Amino acid sequence: MRSIVVLLIISTALCSACTGRVDISQERADLLQADNDWAAAAADGDIQRLANYWADDAINFFPGAPVAKGKEAILQLVRQNRSQAGFSLNWEPTEAVVSESGDLGYTWGKFQLSIAIPDGGTMARQGHYVAIWRKQIDGSWRCEVESTIFTVEPPATKS
Repeated sequence: MRSIVVLLIISTALCSACTGRVDISQERADLLQADNDWAAAAADGDIQRLANYWADDAINFFPGAPVAKGKEAILQLVRQNRSQAGFSLNWEPTEAVVSESGDLGYTWGKFQLSIAIPDGGTMARQGHYVAIWRKQIDGSWRCEVESTIFTVEPPATKS
């Protein structure tokens, strides 16, 4: 009987630990930092560091390219894009949102993409992106789904 009571106490303690409150604002800050670090890796052209932010089974939707499924397919797309003359990609996250459970979230923001064109000029595109992230067992965040949308910003208006 005593061992049953001890087992119940231990089980209750473990269940209480499992349902502990998640510090959502800290998770949001960590996720936003992960996206900022990812953007820095992209701006530096560091493909190996860039690869660390995608989940192995991630999906990437890049305009004008087939859907890339899996980290290796995404890295192939990245290498192909980066091999183009004058390629430059920069982004800045605007916001991070994290689920109440603290293990799923998304970020979104603006990006700028530039590629040299044959006439000697540069093709520049801008737009928005959204990335869906999952928190890993080790506490890091990995992107599961990424999508970019080219947009045209309306001209500024005078008030």
